[in-house]
Amino acid sequence: MQKKNSGLRPSSADMQKNSSVEHFAASQSSYSSMVTLAMGLAMAVTLFGMVVLAATFLEVEYRKLLADLLAVKEVTAAGFILGGCALYLRCVNVSAHSARLDLLVNLLALLLLVLGGVTLVHGSLYGLGWLPVDAAHPISPLVIPPLLSVGFLLMAAVLLLHDWRLLGGYYPSEYLSFGLIGLSAIPLVGYIYGVSQFIYFDFYLPVPLLSALVFALLGAALLMASPGHPVMAVIMRIAPGGQMLRRLLPQTLFLLLAFSLLLNWGLSNGWVLPELLLPTLTLVNGAIILFIFWSSASKLDSEYGERTRNAQKLAETSALLNAVSESTSDPIFVKNRQGLMIFANPATLQKLGKTWEETMYRSSRELFMVEEEADRIDRDDRRVMASGKPEKLEQTLHLPEGVITFQTAKVPWFGKDGSVQGVIGISTDITERKLAEDVLRQRESQLEKTVVQRTALLRELTNHLETVREEEKRAIARELHDNMGASLTALSMHLEGVYQVLPADEKWIDRKTRMQGLLKSLVATTRRIQTELRPNTLDLFGLKAAISEQLDDLHERTGIACHASLPDEDVAVGHEMEIAIYRMLQEALNNVTKHAKASKVDVILDIDEDHVALTVRDDGVGIPEERRDNHKTYGLRGLRERATYFGGKVDIRSTPGKGALITISLPIRPEMAPTES
Repeated sequence: MQKKNSGLRPSSADMQKNSSVEHFAASQSSYSSMVTLAMGLAMAVTLFGMVVLAATFLEVEYRKLLADLLAVKEVTAAGFILGGCALYLRCVNVSAHSARLDLLVNLLALLLLVLGGVTLVHGSLYGLGWLPVDAAHPISPLVIPPLLSVGFLLMAAVLLLHDWRLLGGYYPSEYLSFGLIGLSAIPLVGYIYGVSQFIYFDFYLPVPLLSALVFALLGAALLMASPGHPVMAVIMRIAPGGQMLRRLLPQTLFLLLAFSLLLNWGLSNGWVLPELLLPTLTLVNGAIILFIFWSSASKLDSEYGERTRNAQKLAETSALLNAVSESTSDPIFVKNRQGLMIFANPATLQKLGKTWEETMYRSSRELFMVEEEADRIDRDDRRVMASGKPEKLEQTLHLPEGVITFQTAKVPWFGKDGSVQGVIGISTDITERKLAEDVLRQRESQLEKTVVQRTALLRELTNHLETVREEEKRAIARELHDNMGASLTALSMHLEGVYQVLPADEKWIDRKTRMQGLLKSLVATTRRIQTELRPNTLDLFGLKAAISEQLDDLHERTGIACHASLPDEDVAVGHEMEIAIYRMLQEALNNVTKHAKASKVDVILDIDEDHVALTVRDDGVGIPEERRDNHKTYGLRGLRERATYFGGKVDIRSTPGKGALITISLPIRPEMAPTES
């Protein structure tokens, strides 16, 4: 039981891994947005530096006006351009991972480092009074406030040490970026509160307000360029700590700054006594911080309660799903987009013969014994994920317990954003059903063979009966010809002698006429029966002559106009087939005589190398549809049976009131036809 449960409930390490992966996936869009924002700030700083440098090419009065407005020297602008370009390329290289881009970034950072060092040396020389400052000795253009030089050095260090990590997992570049922001905050606070010491730093040149703002933006952009580093990751996480930090930090800074400005304004207007400034600042700042943290704690409690309720519902749902998946005998599994198993119920583990630890995050080739079957499973999974539609598949797999056939329903697994995250499958063991189907199929095959054999025997028997019947007809016809015919001839001769001795009165003359008529009718009837039993014309002159004679006889008896279209050459199809064609024509003409009410009949005999075709067409009332397939219609049934024996077929077409068309097609050398003796 422990083994089964392990299939449904992964270990805590697996859950932590899954959770971290999910958090990482959820934060990817935020990370990308942060890097994009850093690239935008880098471009803005670069453009600002270019504007300052471009101002040097303006006329003197415009250049002086712009210099007074911006208060940024050309060397500072050059540093901004170097830093902005390096930061932009660093952001691009986050996804490109190009060694050339990394080399170019390091080269720009080194140039920025040299610029910061040179300006710091020059500024120190002037700050310490080692170089005179008067009309005879103008200030070098490389002299800038030391705070800006230190800012360039910090920025260059951040760019060079961007991916360098200490043993504890800390990145020095993050702390240097915070140092750059803190350094730029000093003159900003000086400008806000009018503190000259924060603006000059015991140097004769002030730190320009725009330069301090640019450094603050560069420090923030440097942090945004590495959102995956530990310090920034705290802010970027979707966990409660990251959410609270993102919510509290702007509120706290804004309220503290606003109250400090308000208190400073009151102090400058005499509304606040200097000795009460520090206690008031302490009390109000404490109240602000207490209010913000108390409000945040209340929100966290509310969110925690909601999460607890959601977790309880999720636990109930998970327990229900676990109970269903544990109790079912059908394998249930889930795979991610990479085709790795991320969930398997006990039935799946039992079929695979593995534990959950041996199954989790394994590919199909690692789980199944035959590589071809594993590859086919992966192809099916990819097709389901690509189409986004469920499929029902039949799979035969070699598993530890033997060869098993499954009917598997696979459906795509959609994420919250509608994208396909993987595939979900439920399999049903249909091995016994497939075996039963195979047995049934074998029996059906055996039954079909038996039916074919029995049909062949019946055909042979039918052919034998037809042969026997034809022989009997031939024998009877021979008896009628030899015995009955001879007897009738002898009787006629004897009657001729009797006629001579009869009196010549009218009574005996009438009897003589009747006797001659009866004898002639008896001879004609005997000849007709003899012809129907065995046509001498067929035996003596062949099929064409027999067909012509049969049509002439039909015309004499019924008055139906008969037309025959026969091949020019002799028809040589074998004696048995000639008799069969003659009998089928005989049956077709009988149907025309009895049922068609036709005035015209066309008979067409066509023969080629492989087939012989007999067509009978009339202009009668037609054959009703219910009579065409009626097995009790012995005439049409006899046509089909005779044709089937020779491997042929009968096609009957009819339109009510427009006659009928019967086409009989027989192969000259059918596979099942008997050979001629």
